[in-house]
Amino acid sequence: MRRRWMIFAVPMMTLCLLCACGGKEQNPLRAPMDFRAELLARGGCAFELAARSEAGDRLWELELACELDAEGNGSVTVLAPESIAGIRAVLEGGKGSLRYGELSLGLGKLPGTELAPAAAPGALVRAWARDWIASAGPEEEGLLVCYGDGPLTVRTCFDAGGVPLRAELLVEGRTRFSAEIRKFEWKAKEHNETTEENLG
Repeated sequence: MRRRWMIFAVPMMTLCLLCACGGKEQNPLRAPMDFRAELLARGGCAFELAARSEAGDRLWELELACELDAEGNGSVTVLAPESIAGIRAVLEGGKGSLRYGELSLGLGKLPGTELAPAAAPGALVRAWARDWIASAGPEEEGLLVCYGDGPLTVRTCFDAGGVPLRAELLVEGRTRFSAEIRKFEWKAKEHNETTEENLG
């Protein structure tokens, strides 16, 4: 009788262990979906990035400080190169122009798009918030997520904590804008607290 119980118990224990291990495996889509939910709940984010971008007939290397809502609208300020540092782009509806006072600076457009390099961060944020998640899987530094299924796609590498480290904007499969992301912060949550006295 004891031998028969052992024959039954060993496979059952193995099955329980397999189920327990399987329970620890996370769906790779969970992290980008959680990130999207937080981005929409917060209403935006701020970050700095060091970017390389094709535009016009030049390769631009820019450092930008970005404050953007979940639609990719907001402001982008040039930190480097020093010759144009301080120039600011205001992004609305996915488009923007670089301005410093009354001066407008043209950097050209990313090949195959209507996007100026300074407007590319807005496209990244819109993809994180709205675009179809085409794939997600582990890579050396964390999780690589691909957004979009058309000619314009976004690839983003997230660290283990779900913070974006790097991002690329691709047109027809070719990288036109790539960036290392630094100092990522969520927009502060707005508190809709009433100041009216509670009269019971």
